[in-house]
Amino acid sequence: MINRHFRYTLLMTSLPPQPVDLFSAKILPISRIQLDKRLSLLDADDAADLARIERLLHWSKMQEADDVNIVTHGHAEMALIRSEFLRQIVLWRLELRTLINALRRKHAGEILPLDQPYHGFGDRLQFIRRNWHKSDFGLGQSLPWLKQAWQLLSENKTLELDKLMLELNWKYYARLSLGHTFDFPAVVLYVLRWYVIDRWVSYDADRALLRFNELISAGMADVSLECEERP
Repeated sequence: MINRHFRYTLLMTSLPPQPVDLFSAKILPISRIQLDKRLSLLDADDAADLARIERLLHWSKMQEADDVNIVTHGHAEMALIRSEFLRQIVLWRLELRTLINALRRKHAGEILPLDQPYHGFGDRLQFIRRNWHKSDFGLGQSLPWLKQAWQLLSENKTLELDKLMLELNWKYYARLSLGHTFDFPAVVLYVLRWYVIDRWVSYDADRALLRFNELISAGMADVSLECEERP
């Protein structure tokens, strides 16, 4: 029987390298079919965790749920992920989506009652609620991209906003990849970066405009602007 370390080394070395610069990518380094074949080397528990992470990051399957149920379900699913490192990756993405959703609601002119909670992920919900009147929710110092995202959203700059979100994800995953080469987190990060590349190489203006319009009109479950969509 092949030991776990050897199998994961074999898996990672079988994967083609991903580009350093996301926006230089013209084609996917590997098809999803071929990627799934490599992922068959994962043991059962890790395969289940990867599937759970992918489900959590594809909210389009939860369109019928309201924000409260999405948050409740999300936390319950995250609790099942065995690795704290991987849970934090998912939580980071879900918090990013929460912030984008808040910008979207603010852009749509929604008034947020101060006596009601704001539903979402992460530890910045109180900032959103208390600083609804500010374009960056008072978080500009720690999250400088918020002001830029708000500006692009306000100016209907679809491509620029999409690229900003993709770049945030790309750099975050790249930073976390340091120190993970032949382990399960390395596999997860490779898959998550694959989604980002797929999103970029399949980018076109019509799809971007459609996503932008979805962002303007949708609830939290449908916010896909910073979410890599599985083909």
